[in-house]
Amino acid sequence: MGDVERDIGSLEARMQNVESELHAIRADVREIRDALVGVRYGWLFLTGALTLASALGAVASRWVGQLMQNVN
Repeated sequence: MGDVERDIGSLEARMQNVESELHAIRADVREIRDALVGVRYGWLFLTGALTLASALGAVASRWVGQLMQNVN
């Protein structure tokens, strides 16, 4: 019985190690998920800012073009 109990003890220790590593992996995955969520909103903001800048550039270009026609 001594060998069986020793094997069971060894397996329990290995299982505790696996469980602690699983908890660490779970925490890492949670951090990665949070980073991806933050990046998603960053991309949305960047897209909105570029759209606004493009629209303002088009309006300014049109305005300057009409100003130049009035000058000539």
